[in-house]
Amino acid sequence: MRLLHRVFLVTSLAACAGGAFVARERSALAQKKETHDEIGLAVGETKTLSAAGVKEYSEGVKGVVDVVTTPDGTRFILTGRKPGTTTLLLIKNDGSQAVYDITVATRSPQVVEREVQQLLEGVVGVRVRRIGGRIFIEGGVSTENDQKRVQQIASLYPGQVESLVIIGSAAERKLLVRLDFFFVQYEKTSSYAVGLGWPDAIGGTANQAQVFQNAYTYDFVARTTTSAQASIVNQPLPRLDIASRHGWAKIAKQSSVITANGNEATFQSGGEQNFLQAVNLTTTLVSVKFGTNVTVLPRYDSNSKDLEIKVVADVADLTPPASGTVPGRTTTKLETQVTLRLGQALVLSGIKTATQRRDVQGLPGLSEIPVLGLLFGSHRQEKAEVEGAVFIVPSVVDTVPKSALELINNAMSTYKEYSGEIEYVDAYPKAPPSAK
Repeated sequence: MRLLHRVFLVTSLAACAGGAFVARERSALAQKKETHDEIGLAVGETKTLSAAGVKEYSEGVKGVVDVVTTPDGTRFILTGRKPGTTTLLLIKNDGSQAVYDITVATRSPQVVEREVQQLLEGVVGVRVRRIGGRIFIEGGVSTENDQKRVQQIASLYPGQVESLVIIGSAAERKLLVRLDFFFVQYEKTSSYAVGLGWPDAIGGTANQAQVFQNAYTYDFVARTTTSAQASIVNQPLPRLDIASRHGWAKIAKQSSVITANGNEATFQSGGEQNFLQAVNLTTTLVSVKFGTNVTVLPRYDSNSKDLEIKVVADVADLTPPASGTVPGRTTTKLETQVTLRLGQALVLSGIKTATQRRDVQGLPGLSEIPVLGLLFGSHRQEKAEVEGAVFIVPSVVDTVPKSALELINNAMSTYKEYSGEIEYVDAYPKAPPSAK
């Protein structure tokens, strides 16, 4: 009995194991026997399929396509009849099945997709996606005019193309865009003064260059003058004016801004200085602001490699005061929107100015005589030339060249070793990634 019981137990276990194996094989075979595929057709377009080994076939929705076999029975001929969707089921001799999802459109989806991509050239931030026989335009644009343009393109293909484009949304916000701004400016100044400087007036008020000054005291009770004084406060003779001045200055600034694709970023660097200015009997506090203010909105399209940038930049630097104690400012302001390829450098703006001033002071009429006028007056002339430009270099930060820890350690090490030589400071990578 014990032997029979063991034989029965072993047989039962073997049967269970064999049944599980057969079930797994059937499941795997069933998965291999059925396949799915998609076919896109236009009205009047034909396509052929192999009919080898096909036992029978069946259509889903009648009238969307015509399915006929060739005289030798080796191929199926599919012809689009009207817009719509249907399915075609092929049952083969070995029991396997093939299912085709067929979409019939007014025009060929492949042709429409190429045409839409051509019409959308120059529009940054959008992409074309084809699902079956329908085509969708996705993404975001920066202006309402661009959105209307995309909608107008989609309306050219009713029932086939649909626009999902909105304003203020970027398709790939995970990308980081780096924008490097370079502000370069050159200045050159020169001046000279030559001739004879004559007094402005013999007498006059204290504000003028008077020569003589009188002061006396009168006693109204005694009706007599108690004291009188006359003095020469300035040289009554002409003075010789000979002077010249020349110099140059160069200004370079770099601003690096990193922001997510489609997000606006603002960078401000500068300050404010206060100066006391005396006007008559009052003293006022004058505030002069300086520095760099940059606002950018980048939109990068990874498919076309185009980068659309909206930039507002304002740069102001202090200059030595022409008179008094309050300095002046040189300002550069830029507001524009450009589209360029990744890795290209662009000159956003340029300026070149040349000024010349001439001043003659002296005896009326005589100081204006050519050459001889130097004996009767002082001639002054000033020249100034300024040339500058604003450059931009965009790049996409796909991968960080250094780890965060290495970047911080490098910055802190530079801070500890700094001893006044700013030329050797390397606090952050100043070269854009595309330039390396």
